[in-house]
Amino acid sequence: MMGIAIIIDMFAVFYWATFRNTEGKDERGSEILGKSSSVVLMLFIISFTVITVINVANPFTNNQFQNAISLCFSVVVIGNALSIMYYKKRI
Repeated sequence: MMGIAIIIDMFAVFYWATFRNTEGKDERGSEILGKSSSVVLMLFIISFTVITVINVANPFTNNQFQNAISLCFSVVVIGNALSIMYYKKRI
């Protein structure tokens, strides 16, 4: 599962970087990046809260905690790319 998440993360980061360098410099691109950032912030807060609550209820081993944080990062990066795609069509 982590291997798939890493591959998808690479594509998501590449998409974000490409958008930022090509379309992110004008007014429309800045608006898309701003709205996407608010989505990413909420995804981070929600995923980190879920990890914390699960860890309090049933403490993770070190390996499980590393996987949980990696998946949190994956959710944020993939959510960023998907929200850019969504707002790109809407704005």
